[in-house]
Amino acid sequence: MRTTRRSALVKSVIFVVVLAGAVVTTVNVERYNSRPYLHDNLYLPSGKFLEQVSLGYKQIVSDMIWFSAIQYYGGYRKEEHDLAYFEGLIDLVTDLDPHFIFPYMFGAIVMSQDMESFDAGIDILRKGMHHNPTEWELPFEIGFLSFVDARDHDMAARYFDLASRLPGAPDLTRRFAAFVYSKAGHDQLSIRMWEELKETTDEPYMRELAERYLEDLRHKQQNEQKTLQGGGRDRI
Repeated sequence: MRTTRRSALVKSVIFVVVLAGAVVTTVNVERYNSRPYLHDNLYLPSGKFLEQVSLGYKQIVSDMIWFSAIQYYGGYRKEEHDLAYFEGLIDLVTDLDPHFIFPYMFGAIVMSQDMESFDAGIDILRKGMHHNPTEWELPFEIGFLSFVDARDHDMAARYFDLASRLPGAPDLTRRFAAFVYSKAGHDQLSIRMWEELKETTDEPYMRELAERYLEDLRHKQQNEQKTLQGGGRDRI
């Protein structure tokens, strides 16, 4: 009897791994497509379907799909493909493991910055808040993207303030709220925010994103300064 149960368990685990692998393979099939940003994730099963067939191993499937999502984003950074299936992958990960916080945050930044879809980024963060109402990182990230991408100071201040009131919120949340209420220039303040995020995050993926966006902002500032200097010489 014990051997039979063990055999059934092994078969179940193999089935779950094969199922998750099928999802990963489906994404890799699209690897060399050069289509623009699409959101018709027709080849990805729904999170509800995967939950029903995961046989109690939702987190194993979620972890495998999360690994695939990271690889998929890495392929995009190498210009191997677009981000057509990124949003769908993040939805699957967070459907299967709704208390896994980092995919909400990383996914939101990629959607808002790389895919230029601020609303999609905010939606995934609000989904995270629904499942994790006491996690300060999620409203904090909404405040961050609201300021940096949407330039909505009121929304940013509101969510920074909300984050600062949740359990375990660091002083960083209150500092960012104060930044937004200040009258500093937008780009310079954005640089300060990215620098703080880079110094305080424990996640290498987030640090890499912060470094890249800092480089973009500083390059933009340098170009603007050169333009102003050139304009001044023309007037002389």
